[in-house]
Amino acid sequence: MTSDVRTEDSAGSRPAIRIGPALVLASALASTLGIVIAQFLDDIGDGIMAIILGGEAVLYNNRVEFVGADDLAWAGGFLLCLIVGLFALFAYPTQRGHGIPRLVLLWTLLHVLRQALTQAVMLPFNDDSQLSLAYATFDAPPGLDVVIAAGGGVGLLLIALSAASAFLAFTPHRSLVSNGRKRLITTLWIALVPAVAAAFIAIPFFVSDVDTTVIQSLPLTFVMFLATLAAAQGTTTVQGPEDERTTPWPWGLAATLIVILVF
Repeated sequence: MTSDVRTEDSAGSRPAIRIGPALVLASALASTLGIVIAQFLDDIGDGIMAIILGGEAVLYNNRVEFVGADDLAWAGGFLLCLIVGLFALFAYPTQRGHGIPRLVLLWTLLHVLRQALTQAVMLPFNDDSQLSLAYATFDAPPGLDVVIAAGGGVGLLLIALSAASAFLAFTPHRSLVSNGRKRLITTLWIALVPAVAAAFIAIPFFVSDVDTTVIQSLPLTFVMFLATLAAAQGTTTVQGPEDERTTPWPWGLAATLIVILVF
């Protein structure tokens, strides 16, 4: 579960530089936390909107239930995820270093924006989705839902493609991003593999006595990162550190997820 590159210096060959398991695990746990946060924001946004509209809401680990408000309340989660995601997107470049905290922020903003934009993409195709129910409360002109879906699809694709350079910046050494093949392998282990793993790690967080579509939709959370992987080979703007950078084992991140799961 590592990729390695051997470099030469005047004294001979150095040991192979690898993407260590600590970085892959940290990325998988960060992606899991991002999925949990995105779903929480979606649900709490719906609840807040329901309260604003004069209703009452109860928040659960995998859903929100409200009474006394019309279906417009279902737009609250979409709006909150979009606002928080855009805020995190603009805040991300101000973060220093490439440690675990920045990796958590990257995964969180990606999953929060995915949560919002995926709803927009599915608007014309699923009449029972939350955003579709909210949209139905408006007397919207024909075709507007298709325009919204197209905008969501373009936004989702642009975010997925631009994420390639963000993930490559976490490379332990510049030799791991020195050509297209190495950038592809690095992105595979830092982005796609953790995204796939997180889709399964996140399942226990949404288990409930009441069936919802959250668990069924988890395998779709990594689909956008196939585009990230495809973009990695042609991403030449990332240089990487000259000295090898190591990632500590993410004990704090693991403990955070355990506390969220228990409580």
